[in-house]
Amino acid sequence: MKINVHIREESFSINCGSGGQKIRWLADVAIHRYNHFYGVDIGIAKGVRYENETMLNMDDIICESLSEDAHVWVMLKEDMILLEAEEEEKKK
Repeated sequence: MKINVHIREESFSINCGSGGQKIRWLADVAIHRYNHFYGVDIGIAKGVRYENETMLNMDDIICESLSEDAHVWVMLKEDMILLEAEEEEKKK
């Protein structure tokens, strides 16, 4: 099973085998690759979302939540801050 994981402006195709790992594992692998290729420590994932901005449960199993060749986005601390600010703005 292959999943396309986006972090900032980059995308990583991650082979998950049968997909028995948690979504958190997928985010951790993508962050490790980003850190390795760009030499930048971007911290830990605060969440993972679909393109439509629906958040995934980090403890869900990959093969139960995602389909082959799916695209997901890793949410970092700064992404969550921006998302919360946008939600607050919508409430006004």
